[in-house]
Amino acid sequence: MKKFLYYPNFEPPNNTWLKFSLLYLDNFESIIPYNRQHLITDEYREIHDKTDLVDFFSPEYQHGETASFNAINEAKRILRQTYESSFLFNRINIARDWRNKDSWDYQIFGEKFSYSWVQFCEDEEIGKQNNDGILLPRSLAFLYMTHLAKEIANDRNSNIITDNLDYDRYTSYSKVNPTNVRVKNKFIQGIIKLQVPKNLNDIPFKKLIEFRNKNRELITVFNSEIDSAEEMIGNGLSEQQFIDNYNKSLTEITKEVIKLGIDSATIPLGFYTLAQNSDALNQDYIKEILTGLSIIGGGYYGIRKALTDTRQERLCKKYLTRLNQL
Repeated sequence: MKKFLYYPNFEPPNNTWLKFSLLYLDNFESIIPYNRQHLITDEYREIHDKTDLVDFFSPEYQHGETASFNAINEAKRILRQTYESSFLFNRINIARDWRNKDSWDYQIFGEKFSYSWVQFCEDEEIGKQNNDGILLPRSLAFLYMTHLAKEIANDRNSNIITDNLDYDRYTSYSKVNPTNVRVKNKFIQGIIKLQVPKNLNDIPFKKLIEFRNKNRELITVFNSEIDSAEEMIGNGLSEQQFIDNYNKSLTEITKEVIKLGIDSATIPLGFYTLAQNSDALNQDYIKEILTGLSIIGGGYYGIRKALTDTRQERLCKKYLTRLNQL
């Protein structure tokens, strides 16, 4: 699985997005220059130090050079074709917005761009250099950071992810956050909302960190099962249907037992222990329990296959259950 690269900020300004990430994302990187890492919040530092969710990536010189070149070319085109391009930022006249000095309130640090970007912005009067780098209008800063993220992601074979919905049209146009990734993330968040009984904002980070570390393997399985269902998600599978599917995860095992003509009332507790214990799928243990059922020949191997095929499903069901206990 590709690692995600988060942008445009050092860290998500919205705690809700970050809390969701603790419950389902395998891992993502934040673009933070080495000598700016002291600027992150204590909570974000704790997540970095105590979980495997977040890594920090410091951009290299060539990333800023290429991103500056590409951003200049795109900004020039937008300034020339203001009225045709403004809809990408949900505005009527984006050039006028960029040249409004009162809007220059987003800081991009100097480690992220080349001097050509500063020179261009000052020549066009759409930004101003300062001691830390450059101040820009928020939408122009997002444009630049999109190009920086694309360059880093291409270099590191990463997928790009953002929590910024204000410029969703621009991210779609730039093809940095593919539709299937956006749909899948929204789908997963919908599942979590259905399963977590409390408002996620009411659950402290400390508890979510403990939960993630305790259920790390299950999060990986959960993502794997989501990937397997991706085509169905695109065809309209609902979050509740996905949950219901994993509440029936023993169906295939039950079918195999029925095929053998065994009355379910006679099946000992050991079989159900085996069916629900994902760590018990070793051949000797299965034989021991199934021998007690007088299961031999093809019937044994049929149940063995059903147990193996549904291991991922049982682990996914286990994770959904644990989410429900948060």
